[in-house]
Amino acid sequence: MENLDVLIPRPQSIVAAPGVVKVESLGSVSTPQGCERFGGELIRNAGVLGLDLTQEGVPVKMILSSEIKVESFEITITPDEVTIAGGDPAGLFYGKGAFEQLLCIAVIKGTRGSEIPCGKVSDSPRFGYRGFMLDSARHIQSVDTVKKVLALMAKLRLNVFHWHLCDSQGFRSESKLFPELNTLAGMTPGYYTAAEIKEICDFAAEHFITVIPEIEMPGHSKGLLALHPELACDPENPGKEFCLAKKEVREFLEKLITEFVGLFPASKIIHLGGDEANTEHWDKCPACQKLMKDKGLSDIRQLENDFMNDMAAFVRSLGVTPVTWFTGSIMEESTIIQVWRSIWELKETLSHGNRMIFSVHDQLYLDYPCTAAEPFENWMPVLCESGVYNTEPFAAWEEEIGDLLLGPETCLWTETVPDHRVMAKLMPRLVAFSETAWCPIAQKDWFSYTKRKDVLTAGGWFEMEAL
Repeated sequence: MENLDVLIPRPQSIVAAPGVVKVESLGSVSTPQGCERFGGELIRNAGVLGLDLTQEGVPVKMILSSEIKVESFEITITPDEVTIAGGDPAGLFYGKGAFEQLLCIAVIKGTRGSEIPCGKVSDSPRFGYRGFMLDSARHIQSVDTVKKVLALMAKLRLNVFHWHLCDSQGFRSESKLFPELNTLAGMTPGYYTAAEIKEICDFAAEHFITVIPEIEMPGHSKGLLALHPELACDPENPGKEFCLAKKEVREFLEKLITEFVGLFPASKIIHLGGDEANTEHWDKCPACQKLMKDKGLSDIRQLENDFMNDMAAFVRSLGVTPVTWFTGSIMEESTIIQVWRSIWELKETLSHGNRMIFSVHDQLYLDYPCTAAEPFENWMPVLCESGVYNTEPFAAWEEEIGDLLLGPETCLWTETVPDHRVMAKLMPRLVAFSETAWCPIAQKDWFSYTKRKDVLTAGGWFEMEAL
């Protein structure tokens, strides 16, 4: 290895120093109290590479430092000692992962004679929110596949898993209140039991990933309304939108949301959907029209917005922050808005004061084809790896937006993506996204990225599940 500029995501600072450390001489791993598992993981992962870090040798010290920011790390390499310092356990975890990358590349031709150059790597994330959304409503994924996704996210220092569990085609989280919902088969049958959801959430937490589950309303509900047509405007022709005027709808959804939130006790944010509702049934519904007039509203979209604000207020009453997709309507300021149709949604949301997540579709939807060789809908543009890499979440309004932009999130909708294709759809574009989410603009360079990715690929790092 000639230098330390081989990591993905690319670090903020790399300072070279004289000398090298022989990888076969490394040993004696130590960790701070409470972070012992990191030492065991490093020893195990190094063992996959043919290295024995249980031997006496050049010490590898993991420490926590109050002088380093949260989620940030420093790796200092000298001939006599390697120190991995984190600002918190998440930062130490990321630092360990970065050092494992260095080990993997160092032994690309084998362990004998392999070296790591001395120096210091310092790194910190650009965004505190670095998300990936997986649609499990259309095609459901196995628990093992979801864990593979989470493990890859952790390797790439992504820290938010937005889990789309409910749509017209399927309802994938176990409901004991309304078990009939779990008969919705989507493209493939099945649902996640409460025990499986806990297993996945625990796995995510171990990898410093926050889970944001999504339940849909008032649209995207065709399957649910087929089972409960009394909740539609016209039970004889229920469509896919809940009736905005029936009190039974709100009572049903409040019970369902309460149960849903209970399945994710560690999730302080849940997503309520809220987009792409058709107004056809509301326009013809006497009850919706009457409620609209009683509230002094002039447009049915205003009634929809009133409904969504009520649902968001109920979520807040449970101690959870709501998120909705951008619709152009004004949500209460504490509701987070996920922009997805255009960068101009950032500007519009900015005027309302809501915090935002950036997921503009033609830059970050991974269901779009990476090449024209794979199946896709006629309206989908090709979204190649470089397109994802060159995404810029702030557009032209960085100073205006400031902390209101939590960060970017890339999304995989699965209408045409069965379980066995999920990882193929993520690679290599999720790797490219990791630098968009983590690195300052000044550190990003497409040609450097492709070289680093190729070296890591050649070293087998992306294939090594133990890492």
